[in-house]
Amino acid sequence: MASQTLLVSIAIFITLFSSTVHSLTCKSQKLSGSQTYANCTDLSALGATLHFTYNATNSSISVAFSAAPPSNGWVAWGVNTAGGGMIGAQALIAYKHSDGKLAVDLYNLTSYGGIDPVKKLSVDTWDVSAEESSGAVTIYAGVKIPAKADNVSQVWQVGPVVSGKPGKHDMGKENLSAKSALPGTAASTVAPAPASGSGGNTTGGGGNKSGAASLMGERFSLGFYLAVILVMAGFLSM
Repeated sequence: MASQTLLVSIAIFITLFSSTVHSLTCKSQKLSGSQTYANCTDLSALGATLHFTYNATNSSISVAFSAAPPSNGWVAWGVNTAGGGMIGAQALIAYKHSDGKLAVDLYNLTSYGGIDPVKKLSVDTWDVSAEESSGAVTIYAGVKIPAKADNVSQVWQVGPVVSGKPGKHDMGKENLSAKSALPGTAASTVAPAPASGSGGNTTGGGGNKSGAASLMGERFSLGFYLAVILVMAGFLSM
């Protein structure tokens, strides 16, 4: 009986731990660099966040998208100026290349099959870069949004790297739900600000604790509870 209790407790712990370290929030996350963003939103799927500032003067948006990839996997964020999901999206995909360095490739997602990087997207991009911290990858970019595009959506995703290239992502509910209207382009509450530059700290939903510190704190707390579970299991076996 005690052994069954221990196994159930460990299973619950592993589930909680996995969901915690793979979920980011605007409240706990702090980005590096000097640029600030007017807004931040916790995205609806895959535990991702989007810091952003929309610049109405030149119809562009500067973003810092963050998500936790599978082990040695990839993360992606993109825009679809025709609305909808993956097909037609202009995407930025960050992953570690063969030299072991994290880099961002440009992809025109024209199908669900094999895709190859392109040199230029149909939307202008600048200051594209990526960084990794505490298991999460952040993509920084400035993106020009066509002035007449009134149905712009954003898509984001995580997946494995296979043979040195981004492989197909899972088709679970979280993955299929990773899309929404692009904030700022349809919201009148976003404050104009410079769109160029990469990196930054959030001003619209940030916190005093860095993402790394928050995750370490959560790991410590869960480790403490696991210790309590093990002690209780020991008493039950006596």
